Amino acid sequence: MRIRRNAFTLVELLVVIAIIGVLIALLLPAVQQAREAARRMQCSNNFKQLGLALHNYHDTFGAFPYGSRAGTVSYPNLSGVNWRTSILPFLEQKNVFDQLNFETGSFNEPFTGNEVLNNLVIDAYICPSSPVDPKVAAPNALNGNQGSLMHQYVGIAGAYPDPGGRTAVVKQTARGYAAGTGMLRPGEVTRFRNATDGTSNSLMVSEQSGMVDGVVLAANYGGGWAGQPESHPVPSIGSTSENYYYTGLTTVRWQINYETATASSSSQPYENNTILNSLHPGGVMGALGDGSTRFIPETIDMEILRRLSACDDGQTVSF
Repeated sequence: MRIRRNAFTLVELLVVIAIIGVLIALLLPAVQQAREAARRMQCSNNFKQLGLALHNYHDTFGAFPYGSRAGTVSYPNLSGVNWRTSILPFLEQKNVFDQLNFETGSFNEPFTGNEVLNNLVIDAYICPSSPVDPKVAAPNALNGNQGSLMHQYVGIAGAYPDPGGRTAVVKQTARGYAAGTGMLRPGEVTRFRNATDGTSNSLMVSEQSGMVDGVVLAANYGGGWAGQPESHPVPSIGSTSENYYYTGLTTVRWQINYETATASSSSQPYENNTILNSLHPGGVMGALGDGSTRFIPETIDMEILRRLSACDDGQTVSF
């Protein structure tokens, strides 16, 4: 007498496995999209924090911080700071800020006098979609011991060529074109009244959380906190061969997510036209002068992007 047992045949089992595989293949992109949507939302929240911090700074001091400024100690100590250091108290980092030595301390490794900055990570300066380790510096950046956070958000100093055709406030240097027409400027401060095109039409901060041809090239030559070696603003640049550069800012010259680095412009972290980029599909996040957050598509017309990057060129464009 035979006992009949109920079970799957080999063919049935293979069919079930195949169906499960198809379902997983269909579901996986949706899961990835959901994860990226969450990361993009977090990135947008970071920009909201930065916009609010910059506005609170303006309310407190009557102006936005120097986009990048020199300090009292000359290169290579880079004792000056950029806007990302200045707004620390408004990012709930007042305890860190109060320990900083702005007279003789270094804002680059080894952070002599400012050891509190060593290995300090501020989540508000890091894009959650970026696979880039924020402690890994670009080639030729001053971050040999990886103790300085490589910030992934950059201030907008202006654009080249200037949409208004001005040349006195956009100067060519040995390190690329430098502008003093944006919301965050090298060597000087701005106020709301400087944004004559309207704060809602002026890009203030954007992203450098991606890579250029597989290399990290962001405005972090002296690390994420340092400023610039020269103390003068852009209008006082006297020569196209002047070795003028800054940390924490970029003068917009290239298309978003542009994949080619250009010598003496965007090929080094000490050049002035480092590219806006990210790993968000299709563009970058940005904060406008009114504190609002926008997604800027990589397909944006360059003339519109330049107009958004210059806050006082008289070429108003609605975002």
